[in-house]
Amino acid sequence: MSERYTETAVHFDVDRLPDLLRRALPPGPLVLADLGCGDGPHFAALARDGYIGPSRAVYAVDLEPERLARVSARFPWITTIVASAESAPEISDASVDAAISTMVMEHVSNEGAYLAELRRILRPGARAYVTTVYKKQWAWYFRKRDGASVLDTSHLREYTDVDTVRTLVGETGLQLVELETSLLWFPLLDPLLFRVGRGLTRGRPRLLRALRAVRVPIPGYYTLAFVVERS
Repeated sequence: MSERYTETAVHFDVDRLPDLLRRALPPGPLVLADLGCGDGPHFAALARDGYIGPSRAVYAVDLEPERLARVSARFPWITTIVASAESAPEISDASVDAAISTMVMEHVSNEGAYLAELRRILRPGARAYVTTVYKKQWAWYFRKRDGASVLDTSHLREYTDVDTVRTLVGETGLQLVELETSLLWFPLLDPLLFRVGRGLTRGRPRLLRALRAVRVPIPGYYTLAFVVERS
């Protein structure tokens, strides 16, 4: 399953950092960790905007060595760590200025351990930006698991109650700074690009943006994004 997911679920670079993430980050360069980074879709924008660079430690954490190899090929100064987002002991306690973890919380086996790991690596006063999947009870997508609509069959959960997330954060001892939901939009050509896009669009960012520009909303599905702080 993991090999198939690595092969087909390509993580395309973000065009720009989300506003909520920008508000959460102090000026760089920062010591930063991305837990469950995949192909590292945020690293290019973070580097371009001066939040990360070779002068400060940056950690890319993921279970899949193949994905981390892609990060290293583009950013040789980033330290890659093969580990779960729930436990990355190579990163010292209270050592990072900021952390990000996008669309990972729905995959981890233990949400509490995952949030506790974010808290462990953050310096006091440092913040983490986290996103996950949130859906209405009536949400629909063509993928199914146990008869229910799911965005991704590899998800262990898809949240239907924002208060559940608030409670989980509070139980970990993190302070919830800000939370927002936004409708999920699906680029129509992504199923094709997942399979051939890497070769077709390598070195051609304008073409990639154009091919992914036509998007449709996924009924009832949202991105739940929140910022937490270690006190």
